[in-house]
Amino acid sequence: MPTDREPSRLDLWSGRLRLAALRVPAADVVAVRAWLRGGARTERSPGLSLLTGRMLVEGTEPRAWREIAEQAEARGISIDGSATAEVHGLAVDALVDDAGIALDWLAELLLSPAFPPDRFELLRDQTLGELLSLADRPEVVTGWAFRDQLYRPHPLAAPGQGTPESLDGLSPEDCKRFHLDAVARGGVIAVAGAVDEREVLARLERLFGPAGDSGPRPAAGWEPPAPRGRPERRVEVGTASREQAHVYAGHFTVNRTHPDLPELRALGILLGSDGLAGLIPNRVREREGLAYATGVDLLAGAGTDPGALSVYLGTHPDHVERGLELVRDSLRLVIEEPPGADALEECRTCMFGREPFATETAGRWAALLVDSLLHGLPSYRRSFRLERIERLTPQGVFEAARRHIDPDRLRVTVGLPDSRSGLESGDGEVPSGGFQGTE
Repeated sequence: MPTDREPSRLDLWSGRLRLAALRVPAADVVAVRAWLRGGARTERSPGLSLLTGRMLVEGTEPRAWREIAEQAEARGISIDGSATAEVHGLAVDALVDDAGIALDWLAELLLSPAFPPDRFELLRDQTLGELLSLADRPEVVTGWAFRDQLYRPHPLAAPGQGTPESLDGLSPEDCKRFHLDAVARGGVIAVAGAVDEREVLARLERLFGPAGDSGPRPAAGWEPPAPRGRPERRVEVGTASREQAHVYAGHFTVNRTHPDLPELRALGILLGSDGLAGLIPNRVREREGLAYATGVDLLAGAGTDPGALSVYLGTHPDHVERGLELVRDSLRLVIEEPPGADALEECRTCMFGREPFATETAGRWAALLVDSLLHGLPSYRRSFRLERIERLTPQGVFEAARRHIDPDRLRVTVGLPDSRSGLESGDGEVPSGGFQGTE
């Protein structure tokens, strides 16, 4: 197993913020990530978290948005505000010589955003346009319905951009309240690059307050209801597609911290997460020619909430049932007998081959550090990642498959051309939610 020296890392608590710096000597760029806990999973109105994140770069109490944009462009600093299912916040990338400025700007943007009404109106219109554009894509509409089928009544049942109705009901004050609640809840600030870790942490401590009590405090704010899903095991929705059907099938698996994650990633490769290779693409596409596109993910959306087994087929409406039959047969194979030693070795080789891409930029190092801070995993340590691949065995993968895969409890969502849709959900509406088209 390769053993490179691990990068140097320091971290501390500052109030409710976990601060960490990772020295990556070869990086000429410093990547700063500040994420506040909450995200879409805690929003009461769909789209609120994403709009709040995007508004963080639209002006502060000291500076208007144009001044921020012009000063950033003059120095080649990239600033982006966004949100995910778990967090909202900021990503700042700058040359190492501008690391101090990047940290100062980060504090200003995070602690004193202005949420100006004119910029809010513009961003809300842009988000609505993005949502409507996605709604023209049949595979996205079907994916939204599949996500709703799994997650309802959890907030993650809705698209990350929200709905036209929810966006229309939002205001700058809603974003401000959501942001303040997230600040109270706490979060993480991760810095990666060719920096002095002690200097970075000292500056962050000055900017964000004195060190706290060496541990997290009780989370503030609302926690979402558990995802239960729609009662129907199969849902059909009408789409704007002329001839193609889009099919999603799956069920919940495990969250981000579950010890079976490496085994499930290997199973994903065996089943076809790499595209053309794997049980499902081989059987559905190559042998029987029933689909022009396939996709497999055993951990879609895994975070605090469980991820999902998600199988996608792009096919002709006449081939939907046979395609689903082959998907179920493929899933049964991996729970009936362990994979062969050669097949698993190919999976391990594939996983090892992806490893260098996880750390090719300062931004990727920062992402690993954020994952480590948010989920309590040593994700930034290369030895940890490689050891998880090394320990994979056919029997271990087989046992994980039996624990987490059940072909008989698949939920299925089928997107059909409007003229062929039976809308088995019974309400004639396209549910709001999906794995595609979200932040």
